[in-house]
Amino acid sequence: MSAQSSQTGGGLLKDGLAELQKHRGSLLAAGIISLILGTIAILAPLAATVAVVWVIGAVILVQGIIQLVHCFKTAQWSAFAWNLLWAVVYVIAGGLILARPLLGAITLTLLLAAFFIVEGVVKLGLAMKLKPAPRWGWVLFSGIMGVVLGLIIFAGWPGDSLAIMGLLLGIDLIFGGWSMIMLASAGKSAGSVA
Repeated sequence: MSAQSSQTGGGLLKDGLAELQKHRGSLLAAGIISLILGTIAILAPLAATVAVVWVIGAVILVQGIIQLVHCFKTAQWSAFAWNLLWAVVYVIAGGLILARPLLGAITLTLLLAAFFIVEGVVKLGLAMKLKPAPRWGWVLFSGIMGVVLGLIIFAGWPGDSLAIMGLLLGIDLIFGGWSMIMLASAGKSAGSVA
């Protein structure tokens, strides 16, 4: 390794620690909120699952209604039929999810499994980027847990769909919260060392 690349790596670490120190308060607050929300989701997994499904269904339905309004305001547009079809698909999907949240939970649980796996891989990449920084291993651990949680969901789908989504969301929020708290703690340590 050349002296220049060593200095660059050291400079990146120093800059990264300075950023951690600068934003450690908001990182700590986000971590604590994540811990609280995760605990609530674990204590009431079915309620957490239904709440997530309702929010997603409502967002899809509202987007469909907005799309319908736009569609009829541009009725002369040559793509009117496709625009209308797009809006109808959103309205029907959102309406079905809201009308049958438990059935929606089964479908959304599969999407959550994919989300956890992708989120975990992203955290693994972030951990590798943070690697020499203090407590980078917490981000690595959080990434591993995300991948593992996604694989657990795939293994139990569709039978465990009603409670597993809320339970695993809670677990992921807790691990993510701890990783943010540990990074905030590293920012405090960096400030006292610098």
